[in-house]
Amino acid sequence: MARSIRATSLLLIALGVAAPASVLPANAGAANAGGAAPGGETASGSGSVVGGASPDTSPTQTASSARTGGALAGQKPPKPKVVRRPTAKPRTRAPVLRRPAATSPPVPTVPGIFPVRGPFSFGGPDARFGAGRTGHIHQGQDVVAASGQAIVAPLAGTILWRAHQAAGAGYYLVEHGSDGRDYVFMHLLKGSTLVAVGDAVSAGEQLAQVGATGDATGPHLHFEIWVGGWQARGGRPIDPLPQLKRWAGSSG
Repeated sequence: MARSIRATSLLLIALGVAAPASVLPANAGAANAGGAAPGGETASGSGSVVGGASPDTSPTQTASSARTGGALAGQKPPKPKVVRRPTAKPRTRAPVLRRPAATSPPVPTVPGIFPVRGPFSFGGPDARFGAGRTGHIHQGQDVVAASGQAIVAPLAGTILWRAHQAAGAGYYLVEHGSDGRDYVFMHLLKGSTLVAVGDAVSAGEQLAQVGATGDATGPHLHFEIWVGGWQARGGRPIDPLPQLKRWAGSSG
């Protein structure tokens, strides 16, 4: 009888039909090759499948894309979101409007007398107002003449300053003219000065003689005209050449 039951059970298993519990022996679980009964898988505490499963069922999925970064079988991983920030437009600067350099209005010339008696010349470019000098610019006009020629007051006025500067102007005078401007005479011949500070002078009166004292390479008169006061706050030198040319023309 036992042999008949075993033979029947083996035949049913071969045909893929589950044998009734009444015909299976008590240790029939061993015939399933150590696995769980079909349709009844046993999982451990970690959730992984232990043993086999029925051919008609799929084991429970346990993968987690949230922790490992993977994806479940048969599913595409989600595309990362791309946050597009608006591109900042390059700043454009307004064109810089350059103002033209301020130019001083021309200073009117006044009638008077040329400050050097006798032959003279205005020299070359380095003798002009604004010519470059070491550490400064030329603030006057040079009048080249022979040593000892008379230097006279171009206008009536008052002697404002008399001094000596060995490394620069040499012996020099400053006259405050009747027109409100200051007139400066530099490189005077030593011992030739005839006036003192405070003296009133008339136009054409002799003041000194042409020399080469101080920082000078030859005899000449360095002549300056100041508007607003000589070396005073707000005062400034102006180009004396237009005024000298007018006096030279009227004297000739």
